[in-house]
Amino acid sequence: MSDASDLDEAQHTLSGNPSDEESYDTRRPRYSSDEEEDDDENDDELRRDGFVVDDDEEEEQPRRKKKKKRRRHLEQSAEVFDEEDLALVAENTFGVREQTPRLKRLKRGRGRRASDDDDELRAELDDLMDTNESPGADYADEPRRDVDRDDDLGLFGNEESDAEVDDYRAARRAERRGHANSRNERLDTAYEEVRDNGVQAGAHERTGAMASFLAEGMDAIDDDTWMELQDIFGSGEEYAFAMEAPLADRDPSREKTLADVFEPAELEAKMMTQRDEDIRTSDVPERMQMRATGAESLRPLSEDEIEEETTWVMRQLHSWLTRQEARRGREHKSEWDTDNTSDEPTLFQHADFANERFLAAVLSVLKLLSQDFYEVPFIARHRREVFVTAESESDVHGEEPPTREWLSIDDLWKLYDFDLQFRGLLAARRHLQNMVRRLKGEGVDDSTREISHEDEAYASELIASASGVEDIMDVTEWLQAHYADVIQKWSRERAGMKRVQNLGLKERAKRNGTDRFVERFGITARQVGDNVSTPGRHTVDSNTSEMPLDAARELVGTELVSPDIALKAAKATFSSMLELDPQLRRFVRAYCDEHVCVVVRPTDKGLREVTHDEHPAFAFKFLKQKPVAEFMGSAQFIELEKAVHDGLLRMQLSLSGEYRFDNHDLRTDDAVFSEDRDRSARAVTVQLDEHMRSSASGDVAAAWDTVRSDALFTAVRDHLLPQMWRETVQKLHQQAFDYVADACRRSLEQRIDVQAARTSSMRTGKKPRVAVVAGGGFDASSRGALRVVVVDEHGACSEDFSADSMRMQSSGALADGDGVAVLRGVLERQRIDVVAVSGMALQTRRLFDDVQSVVNEFCSHTGDDVLVTYASDEVARLWWDSDAARAELPQLRKEERYCVCVARTLQEPAAGYATLGRDLLHLTLHKSQRSVDQSLLFIVVERALVNVVSKIGVDINDLAQHVHKQPMLQYVSGLGSRKAHAILSRISGGHDLESRSDLIVRRLCTRTVFVNCASFLRVNPPVMDVLDDTRIHPEDYDLARKMALDALDIEDDVEDDNRRGRKRADGPSRYVAEVMRRSPEKLDELDLVKYAEELKRLLDVHKLETLKAIKHELQHPNEDPRSEFVPPDDAHVLRMLTGEVVGESLKEDGSTMVSGTIIRVQPRFAIARLDSGLEGFIGVANIADYRVEEASDELAPGQAIVAVVKRIDLEKMSLDLSMRKSDIDTACGRARDLVPDPAHVDPYFDTDAETVLRERARAVQKKTTARMRSIPHPLFKPLNGREAEQYLATRPRGDCVIRPSSRGMDHIAITWKVGDNLFQHIDVREENKPHENALGLSFTVGDLSYSDLDELIALHVDPIMRKLDEVKRNPKFYDPETDPLYVSEPLSDVLGPNDYSQEFRDRRLSLWEKRVTRHLDTLAQSTGRGAYCVSLSLAKPGSLVLSFKPTPDYRGIIKWTARVEPNEYKLGERGRYPNISGLINGFKMMQTKNVKPREKSREPREERSGRSGRWGGTSSWNAPQSQSQSQSQWNSTSSRGWN
Repeated sequence: MSDASDLDEAQHTLSGNPSDEESYDTRRPRYSSDEEEDDDENDDELRRDGFVVDDDEEEEQPRRKKKKKRRRHLEQSAEVFDEEDLALVAENTFGVREQTPRLKRLKRGRGRRASDDDDELRAELDDLMDTNESPGADYADEPRRDVDRDDDLGLFGNEESDAEVDDYRAARRAERRGHANSRNERLDTAYEEVRDNGVQAGAHERTGAMASFLAEGMDAIDDDTWMELQDIFGSGEEYAFAMEAPLADRDPSREKTLADVFEPAELEAKMMTQRDEDIRTSDVPERMQMRATGAESLRPLSEDEIEEETTWVMRQLHSWLTRQEARRGREHKSEWDTDNTSDEPTLFQHADFANERFLAAVLSVLKLLSQDFYEVPFIARHRREVFVTAESESDVHGEEPPTREWLSIDDLWKLYDFDLQFRGLLAARRHLQNMVRRLKGEGVDDSTREISHEDEAYASELIASASGVEDIMDVTEWLQAHYADVIQKWSRERAGMKRVQNLGLKERAKRNGTDRFVERFGITARQVGDNVSTPGRHTVDSNTSEMPLDAARELVGTELVSPDIALKAAKATFSSMLELDPQLRRFVRAYCDEHVCVVVRPTDKGLREVTHDEHPAFAFKFLKQKPVAEFMGSAQFIELEKAVHDGLLRMQLSLSGEYRFDNHDLRTDDAVFSEDRDRSARAVTVQLDEHMRSSASGDVAAAWDTVRSDALFTAVRDHLLPQMWRETVQKLHQQAFDYVADACRRSLEQRIDVQAARTSSMRTGKKPRVAVVAGGGFDASSRGALRVVVVDEHGACSEDFSADSMRMQSSGALADGDGVAVLRGVLERQRIDVVAVSGMALQTRRLFDDVQSVVNEFCSHTGDDVLVTYASDEVARLWWDSDAARAELPQLRKEERYCVCVARTLQEPAAGYATLGRDLLHLTLHKSQRSVDQSLLFIVVERALVNVVSKIGVDINDLAQHVHKQPMLQYVSGLGSRKAHAILSRISGGHDLESRSDLIVRRLCTRTVFVNCASFLRVNPPVMDVLDDTRIHPEDYDLARKMALDALDIEDDVEDDNRRGRKRADGPSRYVAEVMRRSPEKLDELDLVKYAEELKRLLDVHKLETLKAIKHELQHPNEDPRSEFVPPDDAHVLRMLTGEVVGESLKEDGSTMVSGTIIRVQPRFAIARLDSGLEGFIGVANIADYRVEEASDELAPGQAIVAVVKRIDLEKMSLDLSMRKSDIDTACGRARDLVPDPAHVDPYFDTDAETVLRERARAVQKKTTARMRSIPHPLFKPLNGREAEQYLATRPRGDCVIRPSSRGMDHIAITWKVGDNLFQHIDVREENKPHENALGLSFTVGDLSYSDLDELIALHVDPIMRKLDEVKRNPKFYDPETDPLYVSEPLSDVLGPNDYSQEFRDRRLSLWEKRVTRHLDTLAQSTGRGAYCVSLSLAKPGSLVLSFKPTPDYRGIIKWTARVEPNEYKLGERGRYPNISGLINGFKMMQTKNVKPREKSREPREERSGRSGRWGGTSSWNAPQSQSQSQSQWNSTSSRGWN
């Protein structure tokens, strides 16, 4: 059963009312078995100690079960009362705070001298303590018992508390004797009830704490005993009040919901949350609800708000279009400007802000969106009159005038987005207005007013002039800063808890006294803002005669200890007031929008990695003062953000207009960036400073001007500009996202805005029957390499076969492939319209030729028309192994499901792509699509499906019958995934619709949703009305019927029909059906213009565009407006089969380098196969720059090569390659120009900086880099040392690469992986070279010679690796990176990411040395003797480091480096050892000679200390008498090692 069915079944099961007991059991906490076992063990221990007495073995198990039940009750009640609450209850009840220990009471009870009845009493007491099934008793007694049982309280008590308890009990007994009679009467009644009902039968009905005691042995209890029992155990009612609330909260009649059973994430994934249900039932289109961020987003706007929205949208459009025109007017275009813009639509092409018709069109569309909640597809089809108007009035009456379509469907979607943004503005403004109303105490008496009248008027003025959300947020922050204490008070009242109070700006100024000093500045922040908006409105008061520092002396006190500090505090206060002023922010924002530029410089990491034109960040590696407006219409800013995030580039916004970077010394970039920030702040300060400068002259006035200017500069630099930069970056990111999202949407729409594949003989709209032949990339081990699947016109798999070959043999001597007969049989048995060929490898090209031959031969004999075409499989690759595919087609293997999906996508592209859902984003739609928010991207991308589905409509009854088509329904206007699922769930299983009105009659959708979706849902067959199977909206049915009557020139006279006995067999639209079947051409005789004029006169509605659409639909019912299917061209097929894109990954300009393997060698050419499967032809003239007689002289099968693409043959799907060194050098950029190609960089690219870098790289190259060469060996890679390390980083230890050497043409290098991030570079000298570019005939490494490279690797590299493995197995080997001591310190955290730089190597070497030193120190201190270890060498990879510490007191460690040779270890100049044991022994003997002189000098000290440092337990370094013995022992060990 699926997850959805599980949830449905669970919801049905939980719909009933559970019983009280079941309801309680689902809520009570469950204890683990471990806790229960612990409790049982404690009980057993108490019994052994004599504290608890077992009455009977048979009663043991029931008592334990009941104790567990009491614990579960207690656990649930613990949430209501904690220990302090229970202690307080006990104090108020008994007058004592301390609880009497439980087990001590038991001990006393057992110590009484009693009769046999007393023994029974004690047994009952034990039962009473261990068994209590009464709910009331459980809740009353358990909290007290819990306190008694905690820690040690239940085991021992003190004598003082015992005396107090005895006194308390005596007082209680005396008090209760007066109530003995009434109590005995109650007990007698309870006893009678227990006796009558039986103890076991009435167990669930007992309500008192003493019920089990009353059942037996009550007569033997006297009054004193009874009172003492009550003192000990209570009456059972002490805590009853505490249990009432939890019991009341448990409503056994409440039904469980899905939220009580399933996880929220699971409910959300299945769309079964309450929000999903609200969306499903609301009378608002689902996509409009999904975009909503609150109630404001779903509120119909008023007429005034619509007018305001239109004005706001026009302002946004004007600004947006102005920037677009400026961008198009640039002469220079970079690759970012031309990226994916060849088919980019120009939005609002007919925008005319001076034309009232354009303004009216925008107003009408916004009204339809905001008041009527009509979706874009509905408006585009059925409300065309609001945005399509006549160019001019026609002079000839009845003649159709030319029209202008003011808005396209893309424009409508843009207005749709504008509407959401405006609603966000309304929501922010409404929130701010509510804050102002609350501050002024609106609706309450004037005494609650918090805001001053002046501030209220100022805020209202700012709100009225706000043009964006940023302006609203400025006013909000201003109010929150000035009235922080009031607003925080509201928050505390709403939250109901105390919080730390943050003082507002005014309160802080009052507290430290700076408010009085700021008044002496002569102008307020608000007045400065007024001067900015209206110059000259306020002047600076210059009446003060004191210098600022002198005036600051008045503030000196406890908080401000000096005049300098007081002046700084006052400037900080004034600076805060300035940066919070909304008018100043508005000015700075406008200034930044106009003048801000972007500066980009590479980091050290970027200098190393962004070095070639193909790098994604190269185009903007250096940007000098690029205006932000120039980022419009490209995805460059998103890629720039990604490069900044990856640490490749540094970006800074600037207003200085200056670019002072030193391209010859990039280390000064930090200082230049800092200076530029100050210059940007100074540029804004200059613009504002004139509005707050005094007109007076003199030193005092100048000093105060300086103070104000400093405060303004601080406000701009530290607050205003950082905020503006954040807003600017956010705008640029949103702008780039819009571009990427729209490009992805257009890319997807191009793929699905295509009709089904069909032959020329098929009628329009008919779905083809498809046979898919797929091969290449399939597992051929079980069923063959090819699959043949037949899919009928409904998308169902009718036949499937497997085969190994489709090759037809021309000669009769050879048999045809087994698939030929299979395909012929399919063509003979079924009427196949399309044969589609698809696959995952380049071999599919040969398969296509074979299939085409078989089909052509068949058609030549039968005369059938069958289309053979390649088919795209990008949908199938994502769908064939998905959960949805396995659930729908469980009987098919994934290869057959692949073929079915290919066929379905050919039959209906929209249905095929709709099945992917969010997996649509896995398609390659744009190169920057992975760098943006995927959830937001999908919202835009799915509009492609909405547009296309709205074009063609869907047959809702057909969707109900075929699961694979059902995903299309959610993209119908007005619907969504939730509403579509609700409709399908109610019409599936044979409950087809008979008419569109059934959507309302059967309550499948609500009114607004019906209006949106009705015309896009066709009902076939049309049982009630033929118009239900058209794209005519039900609101226009009368118009269609009237047009049909006029076309037939008859009157629809019902009485005449009845009189003649004619029945309305075709329903109300019988004449429409007649026109559609017999004479659609008669509709051309209608004068639609005159008819529209009549409708305008009678009904005051414009219907000309609607009449045109009705006429077209009646003449061409359900015509597919999409472009016809065109078989993919060769470039597209190449991309489908190999992933290579001509013009991107493959270019014919000699700049594309590829790697491959030689598969065939002939005398005059060789064939290489690339990783993508493409094959390349290498002529003998393109093998080398020098003359090559035969290709076999230089190349051999299996040899890895690097070549340059010279030509692309799309017809043969092959390449012409060149291995010439000169061509490779050119492709690698060795001979590139110093100045980068302008076509590959941004127009604002700093070419001088890049030129300097290239000159420097070329100089370094001449000194350190040899020319690129090709070596005929599979392990050869054209890499340098750093690139080789990066290549081997993820490969197994021991792997190696052969690469060019930087020492010249007579050297090569071998890099092999010694360990994690540890590589050895072996220099190999070539001997006996035939010529300079040829490979040597022998190779020398040090003193060792080898005849070829394979021998070198087998006899040199591999033995060294085995030697190192031997070292690692030795117990003295120590690896600092795998030491368990540092398991909590991952290397990535300690060292940072490995960037293969020298800095990283130094950090790693330092870490190793520290850990080795610590290891030896610890070992020496723990053993009291010397210690040593063997480790790999980081400084010299492939070598060993022997480290030792002679004594625990020795400072530091002594190191020796041992070289690892293929067959031995070398230590020093003469030490040569065949194994690791011999190396260690030799090392010890060498150290003995070195340490002996030092030991003699330290001998008296050692004798005084009485210590003898030992070497790992085998030698005594500090005892002279043992040295000879140890030396002989080492020599014997060494001898054994040699043997």
